Amino acid sequence: MKRLFKQLLPSRAKLWIREQGARLLEIPWTRHNVPLALTKYLAPGRPISLIDVGASQGEFTLALQRYCGLRKAMLIEPQPLRIAELKEKFQGSGFLINCAAASSESRVASMEVLNWDYSSSLLPIRRDVPGAYGKLDMNVREVIPVRVASLDELCRDFDGRIDLLKIDVQGAEAQVIEGASKMLERVDLIWMEVSFKPLYDGSDTLEGMNRLCNRQGFVLTHLEEGFRSSSTGELLQADVLFIRDKSFRGKPTAQLPI
Repeated sequence: MKRLFKQLLPSRAKLWIREQGARLLEIPWTRHNVPLALTKYLAPGRPISLIDVGASQGEFTLALQRYCGLRKAMLIEPQPLRIAELKEKFQGSGFLINCAAASSESRVASMEVLNWDYSSSLLPIRRDVPGAYGKLDMNVREVIPVRVASLDELCRDFDGRIDLLKIDVQGAEAQVIEGASKMLERVDLIWMEVSFKPLYDGSDTLEGMNRLCNRQGFVLTHLEEGFRSSSTGELLQADVLFIRDKSFRGKPTAQLPI
């Protein structure tokens, strides 16, 4: 009887049941590969405004587009080859594609593009952390000049509230936050990749990022495990969610669904 019931149940209903069960048990799964923590605040079918810093191939933005929809979005990525991919994927007036690296100040910098280019950063990668990269090829493929600018500058023409700011910049998170004091007043949620020990020269850790975000009026509410050392099992990275503290200096908070 139980098997027959499952067979008769529409696939859409099965997905809904799985998603609700995962949410109840806090298992990291959603039908659109959206982080579970974000599904607590972003409702399916309710479009949001997004800034995606370190957009890479745009998978994060694409997942949110499928899950809740996007009123408008800015994707920021320093690698020209990735920019070409993003422009092909995201077309229309609601999408802004910006070829730049976000940091604390404006300049032109040299960036090492690694063979595993998802780990490329403005900061030099450290190679003395045991098991940090497993079998990934972290050799330098090329060095390219990149435009560097603050988020305050990059988002100057991005009007209105920003429901979600996503930051995935391989160790340069502190510099991004330091260059975003004005635009952060308009942000409600920050989803950020953080490290538990420096994996790049000059990078900060979760402890430092928590202090920086606290000063800007955000509190850390969720942490989802990232990757571990392949040799020691030590947890090296995680994704974290910061939410605007409603009591912070009286700044407004969007009425996001809970």
